Amino acid sequence: MKKLILVLVAIGFIATAATTKWSFSNEKVSKGYALGVDKNKECIDACNACIASCKKVDKMCSKEKNATMAECQKLCKECITACKACVKSMKSKSADCKTKCSDCAKTCEKCAAECDKFDNADCKKCATDCRTAAKHCNEM
Repeated sequence: MKKLILVLVAIGFIATAATTKWSFSNEKVSKGYALGVDKNKECIDACNACIASCKKVDKMCSKEKNATMAECQKLCKECITACKACVKSMKSKSADCKTKCSDCAKTCEKCAAECDKFDNADCKKCATDCRTAAKHCNEM
């Protein structure tokens, strides 16, 4: 009798599983995962571009020793630090990733505003790269 009950329960379970429409499909899960990965990759790439531009401006400021660009150099250094922290948290899937991205976006915006004050091509590129990184960080 127990065996018969177990067989009927097993058949009922199989029938229920076969007729139940699952709330997700592997295709949807894969696409969602891919979108999350792409979003992170885009943000990481934008931050790395920002780091490269800020380093270039920092190096230029160090060579010129122009007092009017002291704030620009300081903000570029802060931006490099913030972007590196942001990239590290995204790569490690850290719990504080959103906070790091938010902080990075704020720092990038300040750096962009300061770099925009100068007509130098490197400063203009840095401002553009900083704004791109800020945009991607705000979307995280």
